[in-house]
Amino acid sequence: MAEIRSTLDIIMEKAKELTVTDQDKRDFAEKEVQGRVKGFFQKTLDGILKTRQLKTEMASFDEEQRPVAEKELLAACLAAMRVEGDNQPIFEMLDQVLGCRIEPVLDLMGKFQEQQNEARAKRTSARIQALKGQGVSGSAVRPNLAADSTWLAYLSDMEDRFRNRLKTLDLTQ
Repeated sequence: MAEIRSTLDIIMEKAKELTVTDQDKRDFAEKEVQGRVKGFFQKTLDGILKTRQLKTEMASFDEEQRPVAEKELLAACLAAMRVEGDNQPIFEMLDQVLGCRIEPVLDLMGKFQEQQNEARAKRTSARIQALKGQGVSGSAVRPNLAADSTWLAYLSDMEDRFRNRLKTLDLTQ
């Protein structure tokens, strides 16, 4: 009669054959660094961690981990940046922690904000004209662009274009 084995016995038998390679160890270490940096980044955005504390945490990574940590922080900063919104904590991280030049980012952001303001004025005017066509007019009429699907699609497309251009900038000093 065949012997009945527990699931644990079967798993343990298969696990004996597994080995962790040096590459696996490096991958595990890299994922750990990335997770820590993402946590530091979010805490800094939330105001829990000050920029100088983040700089100290980033400096605590060893020589092998530091490039991975810096790359992850840069990626997180660029991904979180918005054309509209408060990007000041991100600028501080880029400048004070990573030593990046922020002028190209500010220039790019200014151009996109200018485009957005022009597009907002045009869309508002078009919506006012459409409302007039429906018999709604007057000095108190203000179109709600936040509920305008065309405007929201434009903003989404603009953010995508902004993010793509952001990736092409050279921020090294």
